[in-house]
Amino acid sequence: MEFFIDLISTIIPYIKAAFLAIIPLGFLIFIHELGHFWAAKRCGIKVNTFSLGFGPKLFGIQHGGTDYRLSLLPFGGYVQMEGENPSEQTGAPGEFASASVGNRAFVVAAGPVVNLLFGILVYWLVFATGLNTDATRLIGGLTGMPLGEKEDVQIGWVADDGAGAAGGIMPGDILVSVNGDPIRHWSMFQTRVFTSANKTLDLVVERAGELQTISVKPDAIPSVRGDIGEIRVSSGDETIVNHVSEGTLAAQAGLQDGDIIESINGERLYNVPYFGYGVWHPTENWINEKYKALYNNINENQEALVLGVRRADETQILEMPVDWRVIASVQEGSIAEDAGIQNGDVLLTLNGEPVNETTLHSQLTAANQPIEIDLMRKGSLKQVTLSGETESSETDPKHIMFGLMWQTSLSGMQLASKKPPLPEYSISTAFGKGVEATWLTFTAVGRTLQQLIGGDVSPKHLAGPVGIASATNRMFSSLGLSSVIFFIGFISINLCIVNLLPIPIADGGQLLFFTVEKIRGKPMPRKAQEIVQQVTIVLLIAFFLYVTWFDGMSLIYDLRN
Repeated sequence: MEFFIDLISTIIPYIKAAFLAIIPLGFLIFIHELGHFWAAKRCGIKVNTFSLGFGPKLFGIQHGGTDYRLSLLPFGGYVQMEGENPSEQTGAPGEFASASVGNRAFVVAAGPVVNLLFGILVYWLVFATGLNTDATRLIGGLTGMPLGEKEDVQIGWVADDGAGAAGGIMPGDILVSVNGDPIRHWSMFQTRVFTSANKTLDLVVERAGELQTISVKPDAIPSVRGDIGEIRVSSGDETIVNHVSEGTLAAQAGLQDGDIIESINGERLYNVPYFGYGVWHPTENWINEKYKALYNNINENQEALVLGVRRADETQILEMPVDWRVIASVQEGSIAEDAGIQNGDVLLTLNGEPVNETTLHSQLTAANQPIEIDLMRKGSLKQVTLSGETESSETDPKHIMFGLMWQTSLSGMQLASKKPPLPEYSISTAFGKGVEATWLTFTAVGRTLQQLIGGDVSPKHLAGPVGIASATNRMFSSLGLSSVIFFIGFISINLCIVNLLPIPIADGGQLLFFTVEKIRGKPMPRKAQEIVQQVTIVLLIAFFLYVTWFDGMSLIYDLRN
């Protein structure tokens, strides 16, 4: 019995998450059908059923010849019009097939148009109510829309043994285009690399003010969706001094909050130096090796850390001795928090031995319990005791010991990436940005469809309802409300585009039939329509199962890890 109770308690959060994720998708399908319903009523076409949800009818009412019902599965909905199915057509007035070509086209197009208008409305709302960092990152990733004054897509570090270095990519390169397509956001470049395993990409980069063309072939990395591309480069960013502690070596040398660090000991920076918790884990990560190499470079001369600093339009060189401090960061509700460690505490000793940022993880793993830690908090010395971590968790190199993490302060300064100021829009300018984002969504989806047809992108990388629900759930869990709302708008516009494709069972296919009918002066033979629809249904079901299989495999992999 205890096993089943544990199993149920484990499954319930996932059921809740799935429910929350499916609701937005169901709503988008519902308003799509609402568009068809409104247009049909306006054109005098009899609507037999308008259902909120699918499956068996729970209850409903009859009004104006339409059965308005609530069905068992309240995700989406459907509209059933008189004479909509070719096998049911009698030619009687009020049937869908009896309406003029223009009216039928209007009814069919109304669904995608409602999805499009809703997407624009959502985009407008997001821009008008204000963006946060997560939202700007998401918008840039989905649409490639630059939201800063000038957003160069720059290369940071390059792995010495990766496909990027082999192809000639260098730190500081500004990405201009890939295979002729402009690169407006780092996520666009990542996606192109991700879907191009063992396929040559022609990159145009700006280097030292000149354009150069280089060819890169991403390595193939196995995954549950097949091989994915990897070139092992990082996104470049500027390093800003986030905070200088009063009275420290950095403060004495004249460093100020907001200064931009352009170089360390003569080495140009294209990535923010990081020497904290994650770098010193016993895991293989080429970026961590870059951090460690920079750390060793700094320690080669402890007496003279040389910084190239930019302050406003002025560039200067500052020197100071090297001094490392380990700054604590604790997880909420963790053993470290219960022991009394607070964010910002300076860790001094562990069981009487000086704390070393490079070995602290191994020190925590190997130490006998209880663990005594001396720390400094606002000029006062304090001592805390850690105990209670299980042996099994200690053997996992990815585990956060006791819920204790740390950052490393270099000579009293803390570094971070420079974030562009978040843009603000008025009601009118927000609408313009919403329309622009809609257009960029259309071009992004169109480019993906083109790559699918051309074989540049595998359908294994597409997301069906399961994948969309999973992505929505992740955004509910980790991103702000504006990000979730924007993603829903993005899916709505995608539904518009997909439904307008010239596939017989889709709205676009129906519009194609109407075009042929207008040219011929009569509709396609009923038998031909039925055969085309039946074949299309079989192919779409096969395609749906294909995509859903990989969505499911990815979901299982994520749950296990």
